[in-house]
Amino acid sequence: MKKTLLLLLASLGATAALLVPTLGSGATQTVRVKEVDGAISLSARPKAGTVRFVVRNAGGDEHNFMLRGGGKRWGTRLLAGGGSATIVAKLRKGVRYSWWCAVSDHASEGMRGSFRAR
Repeated sequence: MKKTLLLLLASLGATAALLVPTLGSGATQTVRVKEVDGAISLSARPKAGTVRFVVRNAGGDEHNFMLRGGGKRWGTRLLAGGGSATIVAKLRKGVRYSWWCAVSDHASEGMRGSFRAR
């Protein structure tokens, strides 16, 4: 009786493990982008696959967010202070992507960076 109960519980546990959703290649990663005057920060290093960049201008000046890599380019509209926008990009593993604010000389003032999709 005990063996039967243990086998039943083990079987149910294995079945339940198959039902738990996993983060696979089809999942969308969300990266929050915070822009302030003179800096841009990303909440996480983006992974390969579909990435949703949620951009928020927390500064006083107008900013935008541009992203380029793998022969593609994405960007937001000009965002006033407090404004936000979202862009969705399909990133390829191992490709280096650059991001920056294209307003005036903001990129040269530190509003730029890059990452390699992992």
